[in-house]
Amino acid sequence: MTTPTTHGSHPEPFYPEQGEYIAPDAVRTLLPVGAEAAGTTMLFIHAHPDDESTSTGATMSHYARAGARVELLTMSRGEMGEVIGDEHARLDVRTRPSHDTGDELGHVREGELNDACRALGVRGHRFARRNGAAGFFRDSGMSWGKHGRAESASNAADDCLSRARLKESAAAIAEVIEELRPDVVVSYDVDGGYGHPDHRRTHEATIKALHMLPAHALPVLVWGVEGEADPDDERQQAVVDGDAATKKLAMAAHQTQVTVGEDMTFHYSNGVEQKISGRETYRLLARVPHDDEDPSECEPAGPVSSSVTGLSLGLIVGFIGTLFHASIGYFSGWYLPWGLVLALILVLSATVWTAHVTRRAWATVLPGVSAFILVGFFVYARSDSLLVIPNPSVAIGQVGIAWVLGIVAMTLLGEWIANRHILRSRR
Repeated sequence: MTTPTTHGSHPEPFYPEQGEYIAPDAVRTLLPVGAEAAGTTMLFIHAHPDDESTSTGATMSHYARAGARVELLTMSRGEMGEVIGDEHARLDVRTRPSHDTGDELGHVREGELNDACRALGVRGHRFARRNGAAGFFRDSGMSWGKHGRAESASNAADDCLSRARLKESAAAIAEVIEELRPDVVVSYDVDGGYGHPDHRRTHEATIKALHMLPAHALPVLVWGVEGEADPDDERQQAVVDGDAATKKLAMAAHQTQVTVGEDMTFHYSNGVEQKISGRETYRLLARVPHDDEDPSECEPAGPVSSSVTGLSLGLIVGFIGTLFHASIGYFSGWYLPWGLVLALILVLSATVWTAHVTRRAWATVLPGVSAFILVGFFVYARSDSLLVIPNPSVAIGQVGIAWVLGIVAMTLLGEWIANRHILRSRR
């Protein structure tokens, strides 16, 4: 977790660092199960020009290069932006006349956005249109609070995005989704990244839009750009490692808003240096199951239930397997440890089943761990125990050793199967 730096009585503006935390079960794609980039439509929904590049630029260019149809919807034209450089300094919201609503700055930023979209490989771009009214949603602007967090601006216009009715902004998003029919939608998480009121409103409007759409127009997956890292967040995390150089190029197109350094850093008008990262992380906001898919399988089980399920199943498997692992068929000069085979199949099945039910990578190994501990107790708790006899000089002892080691082997095999064929369905 990042804490804002304080300079005297004025805290430094807070921006979360992308890729700061990667969950153990994070997936490496934003695409639906079994989907390839080619033939997939992705809609990115952002609040202002430059947000697409600074927040999701690496991801957008990554999928565009892979063959996906990458579309962008921008909710406002950034009329309330603070301007960098002398060329358009007179358009800066901090210095221009109060009657200037920022239309000229919005026009400049439209041009910058077009250049950025070309750099990212965006197939199509549009601005959200007001429903039943002329023009666009206006940028709400923002201010920095006493703790370095973004807050609403005192001079926000009446027709700005954050003051518009939620139903109106949601309808604008729903209209575009229904037109494009994207497989994947990407917007902000509930905190809007660093708290900008327009980012938060865009998140709210995106979620509201999903409830306004007919079932046939719903995207399969909806992701939110991850803001401040939270290891306790149980929602599915996705990590995309894209090209930081392309992202940097797109960011440089927004000359009035972003200063890109010679190294992989940038800053806004406030001068706070940030890293340009090719790694961008997301949290799953919504998923629409396929017609033949159980909706209960869309989300992983909670950590407590996953732990109880895995450990309890392991104790049961360890006990049952121990009871019949020593069942042996003897023949002339050789023997068949059929009980051991069944016991090991039981361990493998328990491992794979746990992965399927919990949808958590770490829970997959719990049956094997608890079974191994239980069998170890049977071996070492009493020297005269007849449940497991680890003696290589006799057949039943060889089977006992194979049972102990086989639990480890079957757990590793089950984990490999789960990661490749079950948990991969969330990637």
